[in-house]
Amino acid sequence: MKKFVFFACVIYALNGFGHIIIGTVLEPMVKSYGIHYGDGGQLIMNQFLGFLVGVSFAPMIVKAIGRKMTISLALLCFAIAQFVLGSVPKWDFLLFTAPIGGAGIGIAETVVAALIVGHLKERKASTLVLTEVFFGVGALVIPIVSAFFILNGMWNASFTTVAIITSVTLIGWFFLSFGEVDPILKKQVKVRTQTKEKTSRNRYPRKQIPLLAIGAFFFFMYVGTEMVLPNYLPTILGKTTNLDASFLALSITVFWLAMTIGRLCMTFIIDKIGYIKLFIISCIGQFFALIIFAVSPTAIISYVAIFLTGLLMGGIFSIGLLIINENSAGLEEWTTSLLVAMGGLGGAFLPKVAGELLDRFHISVTLWSLVLFGFILVALMGAIFYFRKEASEAAEKVTA
Repeated sequence: MKKFVFFACVIYALNGFGHIIIGTVLEPMVKSYGIHYGDGGQLIMNQFLGFLVGVSFAPMIVKAIGRKMTISLALLCFAIAQFVLGSVPKWDFLLFTAPIGGAGIGIAETVVAALIVGHLKERKASTLVLTEVFFGVGALVIPIVSAFFILNGMWNASFTTVAIITSVTLIGWFFLSFGEVDPILKKQVKVRTQTKEKTSRNRYPRKQIPLLAIGAFFFFMYVGTEMVLPNYLPTILGKTTNLDASFLALSITVFWLAMTIGRLCMTFIIDKIGYIKLFIISCIGQFFALIIFAVSPTAIISYVAIFLTGLLMGGIFSIGLLIINENSAGLEEWTTSLLVAMGGLGGAFLPKVAGELLDRFHISVTLWSLVLFGFILVALMGAIFYFRKEASEAAEKVTA
C-alpha cells in the first residue's frame, strides 16, 4: 500500500508540473516562435480542453482496459506531449499536441483520486490531502526549474525534464507490483447474472442525485475561486497598494506556499479532529480570510489574508471529494470525473468573470465578489451536509 501511495504522490506532483509549466516558459516561448501572447493563451486553453476530455472519458477507459493500464496510458500521453513540446516543432503541431498532455493529466488525476476514495482501506482523507501537497510541491518547483533553464538559454529543456521524470514514473508504475492493490488495478472481469442486481449497483440512488448536483456546483465554485486568486492577485494588489512589480508577483508564491503548508499540516491534523470538522473549519475560515482581504487597509494585512486564505483552502478539494463520494460505492470513477470536470469548468469560467469585473468596475467590486464566492462555498457546504444525511439515511434503509 505504501508503494501505491508513493506513486499517487508522484503522479500528483507531475500534474502540478503539467498545470503550470507552459505559463512558466510562456515569455521565452513567445519570443522564440515570434507569436503573440494570445497564441500562447490558446496553447494553454488547448491543454485545458484536453484535460476536460481526459477527465470526462476516464471512467469509460477504466471500464475498457482497467485502472493500471489507464494510468499507464495517461502517463504515456503526458510524457509524449512533453517530449514534443521540448523538441520545439512547428507551432501548429504544438497546438495539436497540448491537448494530448492535458488529457493525460486529467485521466491520471481522476483515476488516482477515485482509487484512493473507493479502495484505500484506511487514512483516505489524509492520503488525499497528501497527494494535494505533492501537487502543490510540483506547482512550486517547476517555476524554479524553468527559471534555471531560461537563464541558461534552454527554456524548452523544462518540458524535456518533465518528460524524462514522467517516463521513469511510467516504467515503475507499469512493471512494479502493488501487492493487495493489484487486483483492483487489473481490468475487472464481467460476471453475467440472471438477476438485475449488477445493473442496479451501477446507478446512482435517487437520494444521491441532489448531493451530486450540489457537490458538482461546489467544485465549480471552489476551483474557480482557487484559480481567480493566483491569476489576479498581482493585479488586485497593484490597484490597492503601492507595491512594485516584484512584490506583486510574490503574492502568487505566498498563496501557493500557504496552500502547500496547509495541506501538509492537514495530513497530521485530519486524523485527530476528523475530516468533517476540518472541512467545516476550512470552508468557514476561507470566507472570513477573504473578508479580511477585501477590507485590508495595508499591504501587510493583505499578504496575511492571502496566506490565511491559501492555508485554509488547501484541503477543501480532497476532503470534498471524499465526502461526496461516501455514498457512491462502485461509482467512484464517475463521481470523481464529474466533480473534477465541474471544477475545471469553474477554473475556466470564474477567472473570466473576474477579469471582466476588473476591466469594467472599481476594484472593490472584484474584492467583494471574491467574498461572495467564499460565502457561496459556505452555503453549498451546508447543503452538502443536509443532502449527505438524507442519502446516508436512504442507504441505511436499503441495507436494513
